[in-house]
Amino acid sequence: MIRRTQQGLLAEGVAVSIAKLCMWFGILRRTVYYKPVKAAPKVDPRFAEPIKKMIEEEPSFCYWTMAWLLGFNKNAV
Repeated sequence: MIRRTQQGLLAEGVAVSIAKLCMWFGILRRTVYYKPVKAAPKVDPRFAEPIKKMIEEEPSFCYWTMAWLLGFNKNAV
Protein backbone atom coordinates (compact mmCIF):
# COMPACT_ATOMS: atom_id res chain seq x y z
CA MET A 1 0.00 0.00 0.00
CA ILE A 2 2.76 2.44 0.94
CA ARG A 3 4.86 1.63 -2.09
CA ARG A 4 1.83 1.96 -4.38
CA THR A 5 1.02 5.32 -2.81
CA GLN A 6 4.62 6.42 -3.24
CA GLN A 7 4.58 5.38 -6.92
CA GLY A 8 1.28 7.22 -7.46
CA LEU A 9 2.63 10.38 -5.90
CA LEU A 10 5.83 10.08 -7.89
CA ALA A 11 3.79 9.77 -11.10
CA GLU A 12 2.09 13.06 -10.17
CA GLY A 13 5.48 14.67 -9.66
CA VAL A 14 5.56 14.61 -5.86
CA ALA A 15 8.51 12.78 -4.30
CA VAL A 16 7.74 11.56 -0.77
CA SER A 17 9.98 9.22 1.20
CA ILE A 18 8.79 5.92 2.64
CA ALA A 19 9.59 7.16 6.14
CA LYS A 20 7.38 10.20 5.72
CA LEU A 21 4.50 8.15 4.24
CA CYS A 22 4.73 5.70 7.14
CA MET A 23 4.60 8.58 9.58
CA TRP A 24 1.52 10.01 7.84
CA PHE A 25 -0.30 6.67 7.85
CA GLY A 26 0.85 5.78 11.36
CA ILE A 27 2.52 2.48 10.54
CA LEU A 28 5.99 1.20 11.32
CA ARG A 29 8.50 1.53 8.52
CA ARG A 30 9.75 -2.03 9.04
CA THR A 31 6.32 -3.39 8.05
CA VAL A 32 6.83 -1.93 4.58
CA TYR A 33 10.13 -3.76 4.16
CA TYR A 34 9.03 -7.05 5.74
CA LYS A 35 9.05 -10.07 3.42
CA PRO A 36 7.58 -13.25 4.90
CA VAL A 37 9.79 -16.31 4.70
CA LYS A 38 8.01 -19.62 4.62
CA ALA A 39 9.89 -22.86 4.46
CA ALA A 40 8.98 -25.26 1.70
CA PRO A 41 6.92 -28.21 2.94
CA LYS A 42 9.00 -31.31 3.59
CA VAL A 43 7.49 -34.44 2.08
CA ASP A 44 8.82 -37.74 3.35
CA PRO A 45 8.38 -40.40 0.64
CA ARG A 46 7.87 -43.20 3.17
CA PHE A 47 4.78 -41.34 4.43
CA ALA A 48 3.60 -39.93 1.09
CA GLU A 49 3.17 -43.19 -0.83
CA PRO A 50 0.94 -45.05 1.69
CA ILE A 51 -1.12 -41.91 2.30
CA LYS A 52 -1.72 -41.34 -1.43
CA LYS A 53 -2.66 -44.99 -1.87
CA MET A 54 -5.16 -44.84 1.00
CA ILE A 55 -6.69 -41.59 -0.28
CA GLU A 56 -7.27 -43.21 -3.67
CA GLU A 57 -8.88 -46.28 -2.06
CA GLU A 58 -10.98 -44.46 0.56
CA PRO A 59 -11.27 -40.72 -0.16
CA SER A 60 -13.79 -40.26 2.66
CA PHE A 61 -11.29 -41.03 5.45
CA CYS A 62 -10.16 -38.07 7.51
CA TYR A 63 -6.51 -37.64 8.38
CA TRP A 64 -7.01 -38.99 11.89
CA THR A 65 -8.38 -42.25 10.52
CA MET A 66 -5.59 -42.54 7.96
CA ALA A 67 -2.95 -41.89 10.60
CA TRP A 68 -4.45 -44.52 12.90
CA LEU A 69 -4.75 -47.15 10.16
CA LEU A 70 -1.22 -46.54 8.91
CA GLY A 71 0.26 -46.34 12.40
CA PHE A 72 1.53 -42.78 11.93
CA ASN A 73 1.26 -39.75 14.14
CA LYS A 74 -1.71 -37.59 13.05
CA ASN A 75 0.66 -34.64 12.59
CA ALA A 76 2.66 -36.61 10.00
CA VAL A 77 -0.42 -37.05 7.84
